Amino acid sequence: MLKGLYTAYTGMINEQHRMDVMTNNLANADTNGFKKEGATSQAFDSVLAYKIKDLSEAGNLPRLISTAKGVDTYELSNEANPDYAQNRVRRVGMNMGVKTGENYVDYSEGPMKVTGNTFDFAIAGSGFFLVEYTNKAGETSVKYTRDGNFTMNSQGYLVTQDGDYVLDEDRRRIRLDPNEKEIGTNVGGDIFQAGEYVATIGVVDFEDYDRLERFGENFFQFAESDAAKAASAAYRRARANTTAIQNALDDAQARGADTAELEAALRTAQQREEEAEQELAAARANDDAANANLELPAEEASVRPGYLETSNMSIVTEMVNMIAIQRQYESNQKVITTFDESLDIAVNQIGKV
Repeated sequence: MLKGLYTAYTGMINEQHRMDVMTNNLANADTNGFKKEGATSQAFDSVLAYKIKDLSEAGNLPRLISTAKGVDTYELSNEANPDYAQNRVRRVGMNMGVKTGENYVDYSEGPMKVTGNTFDFAIAGSGFFLVEYTNKAGETSVKYTRDGNFTMNSQGYLVTQDGDYVLDEDRRRIRLDPNEKEIGTNVGGDIFQAGEYVATIGVVDFEDYDRLERFGENFFQFAESDAAKAASAAYRRARANTTAIQNALDDAQARGADTAELEAALRTAQQREEEAEQELAAARANDDAANANLELPAEEASVRPGYLETSNMSIVTEMVNMIAIQRQYESNQKVITTFDESLDIAVNQIGKV
């Protein structure tokens, strides 16, 4: 098969990925504190040059041009097997065309807009507000956001528009008197009520933003470590196994069949699930301890009451990018069409001679 087909195909996949990222940016043009995303990619020649210089692999061995990612993944996952390890480099190839890379977040500060609202805050400089987020399972965790569009609930707590609690500098919920209307703030994030100090809005910064990942539209969180991801996957498998055995036991009991073996299996599965849950909790506790050291006081940031930070993306720029992406996608389509016409001539016309 002509390699140009795969080159054009990977180009179309990459442009489609760029379009997805760009449309998400456009969809959040009016989202307060939104940070736009971008997509990276690598051309085939740069990947080839990297592979040639990679001293961890034998560069003088022949390398196949492979397009089957699953085959390469399977081969690489069997490095411990002597039958595979000896000739691994000979079998593992490289994909032609463009290599889609990772997404990145632009953390630059967005424009400020004046609202004059008492519970609207914006951060001038680097930093994030602390928010206590509660998921559907009732689990709470600390998230980070630049969206300072807060409000006060009926109990007097300062919360986000979704009802999540805003935390102070000591990670405590901020509570005001809902019956007292006289509320004041300053650029340090201090909140006063009836002339008395109540709390200071928590603002933190990070030395390395690469450890952060997006959570929803406006929240950020620390990415899980590999150990926590593995423990989470093990817990999900253990829980699914327990559920499957429980269903089988319920079915056997309904039929009046012997359930002794299933009951023993269920006890074993429940024990394994409990152990997996404990391992997951320990892994997440280790992550929390490590992440706590990554937080820095936002010394150069100031909190501006009565302001909101808008999205840092430009609609005009994104629309220009959309046109460029469409043109590049169409160019790859034309390449595939050209190769298709060439194959048609080779098969249906030249082959008749």
